[in-house]
Amino acid sequence: MFRFGSILALLCIFLSCARSGAESSAVPVRPGPRPVAVLQAGEYPLWFQLTDTGPALLDSIEDARFSAALIPWPLALHIRFILAGGDGLVMAVNRGGFMGLSPWDDGGDGGIGLYYVSGGEFWRRYTVGALLVFEEKPAALLYRDDRFLDSAASLPQPRTWTFSLESSVPVRLDIPALDPFPPEEGWDADTLRLAPDGFWYYRVLKQDEVQPEIRQLRTADLRRPGETVSIGTFQNSALPEPLSAAPAPLRELLDAAGGNAALVISPDFPQPRSFAGSGESGPGFLAYYRSGTADGAPALAAAVLPDGRGMYLSATAEPRPFSLPPLPDSFVYTGIGFAAGVLFAFWEEQEEFNIGAAGFMVIQMADLKNF
Repeated sequence: MFRFGSILALLCIFLSCARSGAESSAVPVRPGPRPVAVLQAGEYPLWFQLTDTGPALLDSIEDARFSAALIPWPLALHIRFILAGGDGLVMAVNRGGFMGLSPWDDGGDGGIGLYYVSGGEFWRRYTVGALLVFEEKPAALLYRDDRFLDSAASLPQPRTWTFSLESSVPVRLDIPALDPFPPEEGWDADTLRLAPDGFWYYRVLKQDEVQPEIRQLRTADLRRPGETVSIGTFQNSALPEPLSAAPAPLRELLDAAGGNAALVISPDFPQPRSFAGSGESGPGFLAYYRSGTADGAPALAAAVLPDGRGMYLSATAEPRPFSLPPLPDSFVYTGIGFAAGVLFAFWEEQEEFNIGAAGFMVIQMADLKNF
């Protein structure tokens, strides 16, 4: 298990805001390394939409309709990747920056701190290619995407970023495995992922050459250079793991839900993992999993479909269905996570490869308080 949750825990000592009642609420506080709001989750959802200046609270999810143009996903503002660690979540916002959710407690009822570290104009020029943990810090990889629009931006330099208590903007974090391919020599890096075989796979490319050059590499340690692999080996590294490799509670949950595949976020995984069964396909779920903890908390799992229909499982109970609040037409849920027992569900307005409005929903569901 990785430990970037300690970064979020340290951020919480800067808070000074009181709880505002039993219903859902979002209390603004000073931005920067402090949270932009303290969330008090209740039975009614809080809806947030991503904007160029950070997450904005909506009166209703209906307010997000027609509020943003549909554009190709590499160019759109949306939550691109999510990591779970400890009792919090960290996200990379495409064309935006870092967002974090972490428990806050002033000795009273507490709440969830919502953090946003904007990358400003620099991040708005690039696409997020990966979010991972490197040397116990969350690291985002940026690259220049020219598939849908010719970009006048230079290659991102630096290309990998993290955040810290000492800065209100993202800070540079070098990954040595990428050093042999510097941006100043025309190299971009658009992919970095951990495969089931334990290797980190990444792709670097030179697009400004008369004959563009692409290399696929892998390394067991991101502090060391990688070795070249074939395109087939690289592509296979992105395939889902067999469902038999998933933790037993997840397999039981998917079996009860009639699912045959899932993309899973977990504090037990260094990156999201995808699992799929063989044979006849079933619906693909968005899932969250937490193993049993040292203090006796049971293993828990929850999974939802993009339309919000879901099921959860505790080690002490049978699988039970639940349903997230409904979304407007052409909107879908794209992931779920938990912080201090509070459910966060991420959503997007989608049309083929295009994304319009995007954001997240916060709710305290009675059935899911054990998380």
